[in-house]
Amino acid sequence: MIVAPLCNLTDNCFYQATNAYLMTLSNESDSDSYCPQECSTTDFLVKKSSLLTPLEWQMSDIKSFVENTSIPLTSDWSTTWREQIHKNYLAISIIQETSIIENNTQSAQLSVVDVLSNIGGQTGLWVGISLLSIMELIEMFYRSPY
Repeated sequence: MIVAPLCNLTDNCFYQATNAYLMTLSNESDSDSYCPQECSTTDFLVKKSSLLTPLEWQMSDIKSFVENTSIPLTSDWSTTWREQIHKNYLAISIIQETSIIENNTQSAQLSVVDVLSNIGGQTGLWVGISLLSIMELIEMFYRSPY
C-alpha cells in the first residue's frame, strides 16, 4: 500500500503549479512549431469502478496514519473514527489491464511487380488510344469527298 501525502487546502503550491502550467500552455500555443506532425499515439483504456473503501483490514493502518499526521481531528474522533474514515477516505487504484502491446505500422511500399504492372497498364492504355486515333484519321481521309 502506498501512502500519498494528504492534501492541505492552505498550501498554495497547487495553485502555483497550476498557474505555471497554464502559462506554459499559453506560451506554446503562440508558436506554430509546437505542434509537429504526429508520429506515434499511445491510447490508454480507462474503466472506472467503485466499492466501499477502506476494507476492514486497512482500518487500523489508516487510523494510525491519520493520528500521526498533522490532520486536525474532531473532538469525537475516538468514538467515531470508523465513520469518519469511511466518510472521508478515498482510494485510487491504477491497474494495468493487459501487458499486450499492439503496434500498427503503415508504410508506402511499391514492389517490382507493382511497378511493371503500372508501366504495362499505362503503356497499353496509351498505345490503344494512339491506334484508335490513327484509325479514325484513316477513316476520315477515306470518307472525305475530294
